[in-house]
Amino acid sequence: MNGAAPALREASPSYDASRHPVPARSVTASLEEQALVALWLLGRVPSSALPLPLLRPGRAGRGPGPDVREATVLLPSGVTRTGDVEMHLRATDFVHHGHADDPAYASVILHVVWEDDRPAGWRGGDRGTPTPHLGGDAPVVEIAPSLHGDPRRLEALVARGPSGSGTEPCADLVARLGSDEAAARVRIEGQRRLAERAWRAGALVARYDWPGAWAQLLDRAVRATAGRRHESAAQHDAHLAAIARMLGDDPLGTLITLARDARPTALIEGVRAPGFGTGRAAEVAWNAALPLLIAAATQYGDLDLARATARLAGEWPTPAPYGKTTALARLAGPAPRRPGVLYAQGLLHLQDLWCTRGGCGACPLSPAPEA
Repeated sequence: MNGAAPALREASPSYDASRHPVPARSVTASLEEQALVALWLLGRVPSSALPLPLLRPGRAGRGPGPDVREATVLLPSGVTRTGDVEMHLRATDFVHHGHADDPAYASVILHVVWEDDRPAGWRGGDRGTPTPHLGGDAPVVEIAPSLHGDPRRLEALVARGPSGSGTEPCADLVARLGSDEAAARVRIEGQRRLAERAWRAGALVARYDWPGAWAQLLDRAVRATAGRRHESAAQHDAHLAAIARMLGDDPLGTLITLARDARPTALIEGVRAPGFGTGRAAEVAWNAALPLLIAAATQYGDLDLARATARLAGEWPTPAPYGKTTALARLAGPAPRRPGVLYAQGLLHLQDLWCTRGGCGACPLSPAPEA
């Protein structure tokens, strides 16, 4: 599943589609890709069509990218694999839609199609073979043969609704634990995520000393918070230079002074380069300054600084919702009235550590296994 021949993964400038005609469409006009997505998420794909045991169908994708995220399958080795699933009426659409060369589809582990219409010599693999992409290849799940080529059978399966419970293990979190305990569990994960960042900051200090560690943390934070806006190397360097001027010759000492004020706004404004909005400055301070300050408090045994950083973390402004945690937030909700940054960071930690690695049912939000 992971490897694909380089010849299949690379675009061929000399490829001539006219030499490899695609068979005439055999899909009825009424059938849409969303029906395949519904069939998959409801757990109604016939087991005979699946090349691997499906442990978790995943969740619907949002925005650009694969149709389904974080599905989990069981490999023949007994190891689970979690990744994305892309849906098409025809297997050739993967190439036609430009997915083969798109990094957004590099984590696709299964390609679900109504019919595998790929002719011999097709750039996207021959009929019955995996679909190649930048991340390797994805076995094709062809639905039509299992349903005798009749779209009405697919529609009937979708109409039956979810197979099994139809819910994720964390879906009843608030009903099971109460809103306060549910929020507390998520915030604990946010504290763990921050502690991991502080540990990494300390490791950078051990290797590069304080100025070098700060330079690396700041560079990464500014780069990561650019979002979808394009920033040239010159713009990026200008941001770093502006922050350096604001903090002076002793950036760590200045950050410590700002942190002892124990007000998030003081630390956020301390790294707010010209052109930064409050949200971006808050992210830079959270991702670069706060972990370094926690590392400093630990290394020097500075209890007052440790208390100040703990208060900062607790009072940090709530960021805008993260798109990648939308599904998890909906399952774990309703969110507390004032969620805070630790709640948002907790969702990110759960998403990265459990949801995307096949840990559904075993994460801290899932019910404890019965004895």
